[in-house]
Formats: sequence, C-alpha cells, structure tokens
Amino acid sequence: MMGWGSLLALVAALALPGHVSGAETGSAEIAPQVDHHQHLLSPQAAALLNNPRHAVELPAGVAQVLRRHEEFWNDPRQLAALYTTDAVVLDADDEQWLRGRDEAAKFIGTRFAKPYQITPVAYTGDARGGHLAAYYSRGAGTERRHIGHARIDLVPEGSEWRIALEHPTFPGPAAQESLDAARLVAMLDAAHIGRAVVLSVGYWFDSPTRPLYRSADAVRAENTWTAEQAARFPDRLVAFCSLNPVSDHAASVLRDCVADRRFKGLKLHFGNSRVDLLNADHVQRVREVFAGANEAKLPIVVHATTGGGGDYGPAHARVLLEELVGAAPDVPVTIAHLWGGAAFSPEALAVYAEAVAARRPVARRLYFDVTDVGLVATTPELGKTMADRMRQIGLERIFYGSDAAIGSHPDPAGSWAAFRKNLPLSPAEFEKVANNIAPYLATRGP
Repeated sequence: MMGWGSLLALVAALALPGHVSGAETGSAEIAPQVDHHQHLLSPQAAALLNNPRHAVELPAGVAQVLRRHEEFWNDPRQLAALYTTDAVVLDADDEQWLRGRDEAAKFIGTRFAKPYQITPVAYTGDARGGHLAAYYSRGAGTERRHIGHARIDLVPEGSEWRIALEHPTFPGPAAQESLDAARLVAMLDAAHIGRAVVLSVGYWFDSPTRPLYRSADAVRAENTWTAEQAARFPDRLVAFCSLNPVSDHAASVLRDCVADRRFKGLKLHFGNSRVDLLNADHVQRVREVFAGANEAKLPIVVHATTGGGGDYGPAHARVLLEELVGAAPDVPVTIAHLWGGAAFSPEALAVYAEAVAARRPVARRLYFDVTDVGLVATTPELGKTMADRMRQIGLERIFYGSDAAIGSHPDPAGSWAAFRKNLPLSPAEFEKVANNIAPYLATRGP
C-alpha cells in the first residue's frame, strides 16, 4: 500500500509540466512518474567515450613510421619513403585501389586539408609484419575528434618499417556530445515523465577498463558536475554519486559524496569497476562501501553484473544478497536492469526473486529497476520469463528506468515504448510500474 509520503510525491509529480497520467488519458498513454535510472554526460565524460580505452604498444619502428606520416601529411615526396614499392592504398571516393609507393603517397599527401594525428586503437604483429587499426584524429582533450578510420599494414624492409597497405575510410566515428540537465529535462518532457534519478558516471574515471584515464580527482569532478547539473532542476532531478568500490580511493570518494549533501544516493557499477564477487578481498572492499552508505543513509543502485562477461549467475547473486545487501539493512538497495545488467541471467534473477518471495529479511528493502529490460527481451520467451519473475518479486518493488540517451541508445520515450512492446504485462501492471516511486523520493531532503 502506498504511504502518505509516496502519495504526496505522486501528487507533486502529477503537477509537473508535461506529465500525463494514465487516469487522464487511458492506460494506452500512461507514462512513468519517474525515470529511476538516467545518466548525464559531462564534456570530460564525452571525451572519454571519444578516445581509445587502452594504450596501444607499438614496435619502435612502427611508431616512428606513424610520427613521420603525421609530420609529412601534405608532402607526397617525403611520404613516399614510408611506403613499400608495391604498396596499395584505397581511394574510397573513386572506389579504386592505388598501387605503388608514388601513387599511394600522392593520394595520402593530397587527401587531407589540415594536419592530423594517427591514433592507434589496436595492433597485432611480429617481426614479419603488423596490422594496425587506427583513427585519423584532430584536437586534444574535450575537443578531440576522429575524422576517419584507418587500417594500416606494415612490413620490415631492412632496418626500417614501411606501409604495405593503407585503407582509409571517412568519416570517422560520430563524436559523442555531452548531455546536460537541460537536454535531459527536454527528453523527459517529450516522454511525459515527471522526474529522473541522475546516476553519476564518475566510476568511469577509476575503471580498469580505461587505464589511461584513471584519476580520483576526475571521479570527484564528474560527481560534482552531476550534482551541479541536477541542482539546476531541483523539482525534476535528483543526483546519485558514484565510485569504484574496489578502488583504493573508494572510502575517500564516499566521504566526499556524503559531505557534499546534494546526493540522494550511491551508484555502483560492478562490471565497469571489474568487481569479482567470488574474490574475498573484493567482497570485503565492497561490503565496506555498502556499510558506509548505510551509515550515511544513502540508498544504493547497483549494476550487479560483474566484469567477467557472461560469468554472472546464482553464486554471484547469493554473495550480493548475503554479504553486501546484508551490510546495508537500513537503506533501499536497487538492483539495476532487473537481474543486474548486461546479458540476461535468469539464474541470478531467480535467486533474487525467490529471496523476495520467501520474505527473507535480507531482501526486506530490495528493489529492482527495469532499465533496458525492454531492449533485452527480444523474444516472447524472454519477455515471459522476465514478466513472471517481476510478478514473483511483486510489482510494487519494480521501478521504471531507461538509461542514458547516448550513442544509439533510445531516449526515455523510446525506452518506455520498448518496455511496453516487449514485456507481456497487463495494462494494470504497466500502470503499476509507471506509478511506482522509490522510497528515497517520497520525501525531499537537502
């Protein structure tokens, strides 16, 4: 049953601009009261997406060729020395392969209007030759853009490496732009959604998946930026801070989040942070973060799928319940993406659903958001399995969420449409999920 705090929050949400309720329009047009799982993207975070995750180690001779390629970008005579006698280069505009070092150098040396850098993305090779995937790039930091793709094959000739094949294609990957609070609120208005929980992506900046960019200061800066953005729309947005719970910086970042007082909760992403729930040291570190959040009265949203790809199942779910959720008994803990995120794990979801259905004390304050569930339920069988588990959990514990509208991911309206299309729930059940509001939103704090 909805408490008075939730009822008041519901009334407030109904009064927000652009909101459309099911009672007013009929169940076919119902929209969620709250998007419980959203992200913003600072210019720094966008730049992170626009740059390679890993340093690429190149043989010294190969690296030298690339630097000379950049230096002589518009000088065919100098470039010719970098190619083999029988080199081939693709002229995609005229759909032909140009053959020979002079033709290759003439094309590359007149193709670009301005200087560029060659940004390695991946390299494989040995003493006999190498294969490089790269971008042609310009700019630095938040202004860096990749203007084209390149495949470059290299071979040794005597003491020098030379280019045997260069396959340039244009344009490069689309640059990810930043996503601020004003853009998100406009998307919420278009979807008739009243409010959103904005989860910081600060953990991106302390992730083993991005070793080039790890920095506790950058984590704090992203958290602060998210809080500042949410504060521009205090009636529409609330901010959660984030961190890597197995990092040596976790405790200090959490203290900063608590001291800031603008954060309503804590977001953890086990996959991005490469948390191993079967590693005792990792479990202890994460347990300390859960306990710290509990002491600070910060609700937790956790992307529970770990960093091992498909290696996430019932053993991981039991550790999460017993060792971690049990360390935060006084705050709501929401499992993101229903089962934890990424590839569907029916076995993990079964552990959570059965714990709730059995009224186990550890699951007393356990909730679930259905972010991206509509995108993963690609067959009727998957949709039915998810819907059945949602009913077993109890729809009152299910919160709607849609995730960030970046890259090719749908916006809030598109995510809600996918959820409505692919989950076999009744109109009344969809309305229940749409009207659910997390307990940490029932009352407003500083």
